[in-house]
Amino acid sequence: MSQLSPAELMTLLENNLPAVDHRGEIIEEIGESHLRIRLPVTSQYLSHDLPAGSGQAVLSGPITMGFADTALYACVHAFYGASIFAAIVSLNISFFSVAGAGDLVAVARLIRKGKTLAFVEAQLYSGQSTKPCAQVTATYAVRYPAKQLSVTQA
Repeated sequence: MSQLSPAELMTLLENNLPAVDHRGEIIEEIGESHLRIRLPVTSQYLSHDLPAGSGQAVLSGPITMGFADTALYACVHAFYGASIFAAIVSLNISFFSVAGAGDLVAVARLIRKGKTLAFVEAQLYSGQSTKPCAQVTATYAVRYPAKQLSVTQA
């Protein structure tokens, strides 16, 4: 299956994900084995003055985790195609530092492209930082439409 373009992938995300998962993500780049996606951070995603008295804005953990899932889901589709069904099997996230008020960027990579499982990882970056604020690994089950399934794919 051929690699999707950023526009095709954005259309797929809009069609496949429920409205609650749409937060204005932007696919910035699709490379040979990676995807770069940006989440514009708005004030409604932030907690303010955490820790108390710091004046610091902190991006919500659930927003960060949801964005990571969207980035990895997009990565699977970018390299398997639009016609597959991708279902998350496992996801692990490690937070290295709090994400602030700047946009959140995920650089997701396809680690291994199996016939029925996709192994992906992502580094998340907050604002202009060159150091990741989180690392995420996940496994997705990949199912093909019945008409595309062959004996060699089973």
